[in-house]
Amino acid sequence: MADASIQRRSLTPEGYIAWEESQVERHEFVNGEIRAMSGGSIAHNAIVNNIAGEVRSRLKGTPCRSFTSTQRIQATTSTSVFYPDIVIVCNVPKVGLPNSILNPITVFEVLSPSTSQYDRTLKFKGYQEIQSLQEYIIVHQDRALAEVYHRAEDGVWDTIAYAVYVGLGAMLVIESAGISIPLHEIYEYVSVEEIGNNPVDEENAKT
Repeated sequence: MADASIQRRSLTPEGYIAWEESQVERHEFVNGEIRAMSGGSIAHNAIVNNIAGEVRSRLKGTPCRSFTSTQRIQATTSTSVFYPDIVIVCNVPKVGLPNSILNPITVFEVLSPSTSQYDRTLKFKGYQEIQSLQEYIIVHQDRALAEVYHRAEDGVWDTIAYAVYVGLGAMLVIESAGISIPLHEIYEYVSVEEIGNNPVDEENAKT
């Protein structure tokens, strides 16, 4: 996710949507607070574009499709609204608030230094409230590393990464969509720290 700053306004979710539609920049709505989103770095944007292209090509011929960071999604059990970097939806998108999808199965966020804590805590908590969501994938922009968080069969989310994919030689497995992406494709044209070629970091992966 690109950099964000907090603005406190007294708005209903419907009021937020009406206000947001008149804005030039994008804003997320989290627990009644508006978070302004600024543009990402060149590396951030390159990684997002790479993921979007790889996901789209691999979903062809399936009932699933992807959306990029201009697409809003809405937490099922709350009024929070987010703009993930990449979203995968299968079958017909369900809409709650205007132009806000309720039924994603996979969400990607590319970490930025200023939003890492937000993406891992408050935003992740909001994503867990989306009943259809099965996987939350965090992609680092300064090193070849992707973390996958997973909703278990009992509906409870992992508190540690279900799988960690390390190094440009690794293959990111997206179980919810039935596709895989080599990390070297995700980081094409991006200078990152090479930290190994093991497909899964066994120490951090769920067994």
